[in-house]
Amino acid sequence: MKKLSILFTLIFGVAFFFNACQDMEDIHSEYLRDGNIIYAPKPLTIETFAGHNRIALKYYLINAVNINKCVIEWEDGASSKTFDITPSVPLDSIDFILTDMEEKSYIFKIHTIDKFGNRSIKEQITGSSYAAKYQSGLTNRSLVSVEGGGTTDSLIVTWGTAPNGNTGVEVMYKNGAGEMVSKIVSPEDDITIIKDWESESEMSYKSFFIPEETAIDTFVVDPSSVTLPTFIEFKGEKIDKTNWEIVDFSTEEPGEGAPNGLASAAIDNDLGTFWHTQWDGASPGYPHFFTVDMKDVVKINKIETFRRSGDNRGQTRFEIQTSLDGVNYTSQGSFDYDPNSASQTYQFSNLPMARYIKYTATAGPNFFAFLAELDVYGQTASKLDRSEWEVVDFSTEEPGEGAPNGLVTAALDGDLGTFWHTQWDGASPGYPHFFTVDMKKTVKILAVDCSRRQGDARGQTKFKIYTSNDGVNFDDQGTFNFNPNINDVQMFPLAFLPDARYVKYEAIEGPNFFAFLAEFNVYGSVNQ
Repeated sequence: MKKLSILFTLIFGVAFFFNACQDMEDIHSEYLRDGNIIYAPKPLTIETFAGHNRIALKYYLINAVNINKCVIEWEDGASSKTFDITPSVPLDSIDFILTDMEEKSYIFKIHTIDKFGNRSIKEQITGSSYAAKYQSGLTNRSLVSVEGGGTTDSLIVTWGTAPNGNTGVEVMYKNGAGEMVSKIVSPEDDITIIKDWESESEMSYKSFFIPEETAIDTFVVDPSSVTLPTFIEFKGEKIDKTNWEIVDFSTEEPGEGAPNGLASAAIDNDLGTFWHTQWDGASPGYPHFFTVDMKDVVKINKIETFRRSGDNRGQTRFEIQTSLDGVNYTSQGSFDYDPNSASQTYQFSNLPMARYIKYTATAGPNFFAFLAELDVYGQTASKLDRSEWEVVDFSTEEPGEGAPNGLVTAALDGDLGTFWHTQWDGASPGYPHFFTVDMKKTVKILAVDCSRRQGDARGQTKFKIYTSNDGVNFDDQGTFNFNPNINDVQMFPLAFLPDARYVKYEAIEGPNFFAFLAEFNVYGSVNQ
């Protein structure tokens, strides 16, 4: 019985083998001629590359000595194209482009033919063509914001996430000389910095896309545009140092022979004198510093430093910090200093507002530091006299606080103990709350400052400033965040340095329905 089972299995296997061979012969029957099987070398490693109403194909041939034609079929053979080829040996790559291809996906069958008429086995691959349908689904990469302008010498253009297939964005704008400038924004870039632009000109931008990673054609979206802000060239002047005062220093060295050695020698307008750090009795190392009270608030655009005349042994690096109150300091950067140069200038493109400036020497070849002079350039932002100011409009005020408290005039009386408060008796109007002041003179405004009702954190957290020359037409000068948790005076620079006679303060947001303010000041200069 066991032998019979083995016999049946053997017979079944032989039958299956012959049947399989017959099927294989049927598949390749078109290559069998007079009992001989002759194949031309077949295409290897076929690739397709998508395009705009076209598709590129590429493959390799090995030892294709006699191959002279390539046939590409699609639409189940209803469409085809034959190319004459002369491949090199032993290895060659063959490239074709099919044009006028309808927008859709295709299945291609490719074979070669040699000069004897022998064909290769057909190889199959898919490929796609793109056109109007794909184009219609494309949109420009989103532009989130354009920030800067005014006296800020650069713009920050912020972009949204690059869409799939985006290869870049071309940005075009005019520079200050009226010449067109082009920048390419890569998909990885989130921001673009523009340093020089024509005020209130148009910036156009258009996005580029490819439908597939290896596509041969790029699709372009119609340009979008945005108006760039005004650019105001800030012209700083050398600030008078007559009233400047040294309010702090690390060390000084009277042994140099006063005024030499003293920190005050660095601000005395005399290049022949100099500050020197201590060497008599002790030799402290870096850092070395001195702090100056300029007595006025200054919008700074640059500083200039002068070494001790004829001496290159001093510091090679320093830091500048600025402050409005002499307590809280902001670093404006660390700078390299060439001790072999008589003087060097350093630009502050962010135009900080400061009353105090701190110079700190941080490194050098010796333990000591010295400096002949420190000059500051900018515009003095004087606190304006408010004695003639008049409140010409307001949203509400609250006499129930007990005059002068509650009245708008309390925010202009120079007394931090009094305050303006919006209405709460009889009604509880919500935001916005405002008051408008006629300064009686046209003023170039550099900044404003605000103080909260002392000891009370329940007030506004955000406000706007508007300016006007006629009291009717007002320009928006920006929105500012206000810290309601501190009694300190808070200063807010205006980017566009407006000339104005009227100024409007508008509280726009806070945790309660009401707003209040102890003091409001304007800094700038009266136009002559």
